[in-house]
Amino acid sequence: MVSLITGGAGFIGSHLAEALLLRGEQVIILDDLSTGSVENIHHLRTNPALHCFFESVRDRRLLAELVDESEVVFHLAAAVGVRRIIESPVRTIETNVRGTDMVLETAAKKKKLVFIASTSEVYGKNGKHPFKEDDDTVFGPTTKSRWSYAASKSLDEFLALAYWKEKKLPVVIGRLFNTVGPRQTAGTAWYCPLLSNKPLRAFP
Repeated sequence: MVSLITGGAGFIGSHLAEALLLRGEQVIILDDLSTGSVENIHHLRTNPALHCFFESVRDRRLLAELVDESEVVFHLAAAVGVRRIIESPVRTIETNVRGTDMVLETAAKKKKLVFIASTSEVYGKNGKHPFKEDDDTVFGPTTKSRWSYAASKSLDEFLALAYWKEKKLPVVIGRLFNTVGPRQTAGTAWYCPLLSNKPLRAFP
C-alpha cells in the first residue's frame, strides 16, 4: 500500500506516517512546513519506504504526480492554530478550501480513496450533547476570524460529500477533537469550542 499524507510533517501527520511505516507500507509526505517540522519526521528519514516533498498542497502538478503514485490519500494539510487563524484569515480560507478542492479534484480522476481530516469546530456553538454527525451547525458572526476556520472545514466536508455523490469518489471524513501529545506545539493546538476559547496547553 502506498499512502500520500498531505501535512505529513505535522503533529498528527507525523504519527500517522510512523504508524504506516511500521506496518511495512510506503509513505509519501507532502508538507510546506508552515506548521509542520522536519524534526517531527527526522527519525523516519532513513526509512527507504518514506518519500518527502516539502512543497505546498496547492502545487497542482506535483500533487497530481503524488496522487497518481498513491493508493490512498490522507489529507491533513490545513491552516491550524488559533493565532494563525486570527492573524491570517485569508490564508486560512485559501489553504483549507482550495487545498482540499485540489486534492479531491486530483484524486477523483483516478478514484483514489481520500481521508479528509475535519474538526469538532464544525459543530460551532451547538450546545447539544452528545454530538451527532447530523446535528445542526451554529457559527458565530463573520466579523470574528475564528469562525472562518470552522466554516472552511465545513466547506471541506461539503466538497468531499459532493465529490462522492457526483463523482463517486470514495471519501472518509474524520472530525478530530482535542488531539494532544508528543510533537504538538502550542501554536497548533486544537481546541473544543464548547469548553474554551483558548487552545489547550500542549504536553511537552
